[in-house]
Amino acid sequence: MKLAAHELYDLNELAMSCVNSITNMAYMLQHVQDPAFKKFLKSIFRSISGTIT
Repeated sequence: MKLAAHELYDLNELAMSCVNSITNMAYMLQHVQDPAFKKFLKSIFRSISGTIT
């Protein structure tokens, strides 16, 4: 399947946005102090990544 230049650009932007969101969540997991919010973040991160440390 061939993609036009603007389609590749949009796809790249989407992928980078997803990576950025996951990176921010991983960072927040290390710094969040509220147990309820941390549990919430862990559940989302687990569903995205499949594992959690």
